[in-house]
Amino acid sequence: MNLSDKKIVIVRTSLGHTYADYIAKEINLEGIWCGVTNIGNLKTFLKKHKCSPEDTIIHTRTAHPQRIYSILKNLEKKGYRVINSAETIKLTSEKYTSSIYAKSKNIPCAETLKVSQIGALKIINDKIALWGKIIVKPLTSQGQGQFCYLFDKKNLNSINNIKNIKQRYVVVQQFIEYQRLNRVLVIGFKALNKAAVWDSPTSGWKCSVCLNPNIKYYKNPPKELLALAENIAKKFRAEVSFIDIFTTKKGFVLNEINTACNLQFHERITKYNISKKIAKYLLEELKKEKIF
Repeated sequence: MNLSDKKIVIVRTSLGHTYADYIAKEINLEGIWCGVTNIGNLKTFLKKHKCSPEDTIIHTRTAHPQRIYSILKNLEKKGYRVINSAETIKLTSEKYTSSIYAKSKNIPCAETLKVSQIGALKIINDKIALWGKIIVKPLTSQGQGQFCYLFDKKNLNSINNIKNIKQRYVVVQQFIEYQRLNRVLVIGFKALNKAAVWDSPTSGWKCSVCLNPNIKYYKNPPKELLALAENIAKKFRAEVSFIDIFTTKKGFVLNEINTACNLQFHERITKYNISKKIAKYLLEELKKEKIF
């Protein structure tokens, strides 16, 4: 089988077609067939376009520790090469599991607990007494940070806000005092030093390096930051990842690992063709398949 007979399928979220199309275009320009579909239509799409495990790589740009994981795991069992793997998607898309795993791998990150909503109040009070400030947030991403709450002794009267988190369990996490939130893109376990961005809180405690048109270009990111991001990607086996790391007075601390973000703002602000870099990696992996 020739390389030109191989295929790449990109799996997007139900609404996130734009950036998936960017990557697909770069792949198609190299003469390789690339299609885009959502997770609900994936099985039908693979059958319609005769995408067999022998000739197809699947790149997932959507994540969930149960539903998406289950679908991807079944595809891997059938022999498909999936990037990122089902296990990586499961590990990175649940905040608590991700934090505990990072701790076990000696990656600096906040102290983290998984707590039932029913018993959360007492634990929150206990941890405020111990840590001073805490964050309460959903177990899996919800609302682009809208449902992440900071509590200390001064604002415990607003504790009922956690009921807005429509999940049985929540994450209770030690608050990290930080100056910057950095995002390092790691493709094929190599950090893109020309595509790093950052943001810092201007009012309140939150900031964002995701869907934020005001992120700043990190022109000369320190080697220690890039090395930490690469180390995190390797330990999580995350081939295509966007890693958010705090700058603190004591050094760099992991915030979270993302695998399914729209990077249009990142490309515009850094003037770096990230989608082309992702496409190049997928093509390189396509060439490595043992049938060649």
